[in-house]
Amino acid sequence: MSENDIKNLKFHIKSDDYFGTLATILSLTRQTLVGHKSQYISLKKIENDLMFLQNKYKIVKKSNKKEKIKI
Repeated sequence: MSENDIKNLKFHIKSDDYFGTLATILSLTRQTLVGHKSQYISLKKIENDLMFLQNKYKIVKKSNKKEKIKI
């Protein structure tokens, strides 16, 4: 992963739009799948999951401690 990729990733996480951005990219990809129903359905489900995460959760950096985190 390049330094620019990491910078962009951190920007989306800081902006709280990481999951939404991924969902948008998947939606655009899904729209190009003509005649591939199973892939279309799979991408739509992942897109919905990402939007759920966007609306309900926030990415938080893990601590260095080896502890279990309950969601």
